[in-house]
Formats: sequence, C-alpha cells, structure tokens
Amino acid sequence: MATISTRVDDKTKLNAEKIADEIGISLSTAINIFLKRFIANNGFPFNVVAPAKTSSPIVDAESLDESVKKAIADPNNLGISHQFTYLDPNTNKPITIRRK
Repeated sequence: MATISTRVDDKTKLNAEKIADEIGISLSTAINIFLKRFIANNGFPFNVVAPAKTSSPIVDAESLDESVKKAIADPNNLGISHQFTYLDPNTNKPITIRRK
C-alpha cells in the first residue's frame, strides 16, 4: 500500500472530513474513490475549466452604493438591518451606510 502526502488548507480539510463523515466514510476512502474515478475516466471525473474572465464587475461600486442608499432611505423598506457594510474596491476599506 502506498502513501500520498499533500498539503491543503485547514478549512478545506475540515470541510472535506465533515462531509466524508456525514456519508460514513473516511477522508482517505473519499480520496481513494476520487483516484479510482480519475483512472477510470483517464482524467478528472468532472469538467475542469478555467473561470471565464470578465473585464468588469457584475455590479459596479457606484451602482451598488446608489442602490443601497435608496434601500436604506426608503421608509417602506422592511429590512431588519439598520446598516450595510461593504468593501470599497478602490480603497479596499469597509464602507458602512447607516439607516437614519
């Protein structure tokens, strides 16, 4: 029996162990299953593709900021939160908008 050693971040390992435990197998068994499917498929048992590159964000910061301000100012907005915080993409600092 051979041993394979690999590095993964702690969160990935913990989440993988939790899922393996929930379905009643060890993480080692899950990895063996993956390797057997990798061999049977002569490659990954799922599609592996590079993520699509986008030239612009899905929602620009200005539109998001405007929408959030409108929602907070709307007296009919039934939202529970009295504030909204997001990360400014230009300064990488949190921006908090509070309901008056």
